[in-house]
Amino acid sequence: MEALVGELEALKIRRRAFSLTRRTDAQMPMAAPVRGAKSGPPVRRRKAEGAPPAPSLPKRSERDQQELELKSLLAEVGPRRSALTSRLGGISEAALLARFRAAGLEREFALRERDLIRALYSRHRWREALVAEDLALPMARLRAVISERGLSAELDRLLDRIRREERGQKWPRQRIAQVLYRRDQLRELGLLEELEGEVAARTRVLWTKVRARPQPLDELRKALQLTTSDAVKLRELLDLR
Repeated sequence: MEALVGELEALKIRRRAFSLTRRTDAQMPMAAPVRGAKSGPPVRRRKAEGAPPAPSLPKRSERDQQELELKSLLAEVGPRRSALTSRLGGISEAALLARFRAAGLEREFALRERDLIRALYSRHRWREALVAEDLALPMARLRAVISERGLSAELDRLLDRIRREERGQKWPRQRIAQVLYRRDQLRELGLLEELEGEVAARTRVLWTKVRARPQPLDELRKALQLTTSDAVKLRELLDLR
């Protein structure tokens, strides 16, 4: 290194050489081609390649397409036979079930239909007329579907539970409210005659005690913890005189 510096000093270009080596790229002189010099071989530039085309999806089979359509329809309207047959052009129930079977959805439809029937019987507290109306099915057809789906014994157990709950209502207000305002439901449960007889017997015992008093209806109302309107309805129902 010292020999190099000495040589640069002798040539009186040391400072010039040092200044050149300390410059930035921006300060360095731009390279220029030498005239007459042969150029190298031409450079072949690669063309910019775009993204590869997306692979085409395999075409669905007719069965897969039918399965997709039925699943979508089932999610929209639920396992309601009347609504499904209507949406599919008014086909018969047999044709509807055949379509679900062909698409491999027979089991799914059956399970969902069972769940729906259970839920409706529980919601309507076993009032079959309301369940049939909700499903838009005639009563006879509803019972046939229940038998077909193997729900008869399960719904009978539900009926027994609801009957126990209705029989367990407290006297006097809850029991009298049942007989006054839920007669149709009690009739469908097969309890109307039983519970109305209980209310009539217990009320008439009280009525015989207060009938001779100045305001017998008010006395009866207080004894049974009723509103005036309910006391009037009860008197009319039982024909108390």
